[in-house]
Amino acid sequence: MAYEHDEIGDFASERDAQDWAERNNIDPTDLHFRARGKRGVTLSVRRSALGDSSQADLSFGRRTGFF
Repeated sequence: MAYEHDEIGDFASERDAQDWAERNNIDPTDLHFRARGKRGVTLSVRRSALGDSSQADLSFGRRTGFF
């Protein structure tokens, strides 16, 4: 069964991405990592884990440098 994922952003390591997910109360089973070679990983989260009522774009801070 395929699941739809929303790309959250790039992280220096998989551990950094997991820490971010933990801070945002996202279950580790809802995470998908894509290696970027030596530059780290790209994190995607299963859309259903973000919730239908969620209006917040969790990647916004990653894209704008807020974090």
